[in-house]
This record gives sequence, structure tokens and C-alpha cells, in this order.
Amino acid sequence: MVVTENPCYGRGEKQAKRRYKVLQCSAILALILVLGNTALAAFPASQGFVNDFANVLDQTSRTEIQAIADRLRADQGIELAVITISTTSPMDPKEYTTGVFNGWGVGGPEDSGLLMLLAVSEGAIEVEPGYGLEGVLPDGLIGAVIDQEGLPHFKNQAYGAGLAAMARAYAQILAGEEYEIAEESNDPNWLVSFIIFLVIVLFMRRGRRFPPSGGGGFGGGGGRSGRTVFVPRMPRGGGFGGPRPGGGFGGGRSGGGGAGRRF
Repeated sequence: MVVTENPCYGRGEKQAKRRYKVLQCSAILALILVLGNTALAAFPASQGFVNDFANVLDQTSRTEIQAIADRLRADQGIELAVITISTTSPMDPKEYTTGVFNGWGVGGPEDSGLLMLLAVSEGAIEVEPGYGLEGVLPDGLIGAVIDQEGLPHFKNQAYGAGLAAMARAYAQILAGEEYEIAEESNDPNWLVSFIIFLVIVLFMRRGRRFPPSGGGGFGGGGGRSGRTVFVPRMPRGGGFGGPRPGGGFGGGRSGGGGAGRRF
């Protein structure tokens, strides 16, 4: 008895495999869409330049920050967004800041945006510039403004005053004004290194039976306190495209840099 292959059976098997692949691709696509929507839902919708989701800003600070942001946009086309939030969990503050920046599109097509985010539960402040501002606001300068203008207020839970002081400083820098960075008068790392060096020298002298010298050969060191560094005057921008109608943000991208601190 000769058994012949049923051609209909072969076609049915191929169709079943094809349907399985289609279902598999559809399931993967659905999963991607769900994860994408979940990620978008993790960020609140923008309420404008000042977004006090944690409800920690006093009215005076809120008004001042809003005025600074309006002036930056009108004069230079720069978009400043300020956000306070209770927590960035499950993301870390830096990751959350970059996500909000790109999700909201702070800065418009010229990428001239600046985002300041304060996370209360994490005790974190993050500042991130757009690509168009990285030359005027390098990471070190951004961090210096946080250290000098923001942290003294944040440590006392005066969040509004700290954010307003930082916004003033960044606006001055973006307008081309000089910003003075004060060096720390007591550098613990320098002091530790100096003590270690002193101990080594004393042991060497004792081992070689050198008589103690009375000159104090280390005189004049430690003159680092009080010295200041001046940031060169930045040229006024003017090329960021001017104000945009509406009140929303215009599709800018984060430069990925910036600075953050914990308090």
C-alpha cells in the first residue's frame, strides 16, 4: 500500500505557523506599547514653567521663578522649567530628570532648555541643560551654582528660596554677566595630604638622626582660602529663536550633562 502526502495538510501546517508568527509579533508589539505608555505615564504633564507637584514653593518664590522664566523666553528664546516632586521612585533623580526633559521637549527645536528638578524624598536637586546651552553652562558651572545658591537653602528646607536663587544665577550667566565661584577655604583632602607629608618627613629625620630644624620649612602653605575664580563674561545669545506662542514646550532635547547634588 502506497501512502501519499496530502498537499492540503502541508498547506494547513504552513498557514498555522504563519498565524502563530503573526500572533507572536502582535503580542510583542502590544507589550512594547504597554511599556511605552507606562513610561510616559510615570511623568506628570507639564503645567508651564513652574511645576510645584510637591507643593513646597512659597508664593513669593513661585512668582519670581515665573518672572525669570518669562524673561528668558522673551529675551533669548530660552525655556527654563522648574519641577518639584515628592519622589522620582522607582527611577533615580538623574534618570527621571532626563526623562522629563525629553518627554516635555524643554527648549524647542534649538535645544535651548534648562531643567531644574527637586526631589523631596530623595533630598536631590538635578539641573540639566539642552544641547544648545552646554557651551554657556558647562557641568562645573552648573554645579557651582547649586553649591553656592541652592544647597544652603535646601538644607534648611527653604526649597523655594533655593530654586529662586539658582534661577537668578543661571539667568545672569545666560545674559552674559560674570559669576563668581568662591573656593572652599578649608579643603579636607589638602589638609590630610599635608599632615601625612609632615609625618613622613618627621620619621625620615628621626631615622637619619637629623637635628630638628627651627626654621619651619613649611611656612607659607595653606594660602588657598579666600581666593576666588571668575567665570569669563559669556556673549549674549540672541540666536535661540525668540518667544514661542502657546505656553507649552517646543520639542527640545537634553544634552545629557548637567549636575546634581544631595542634601
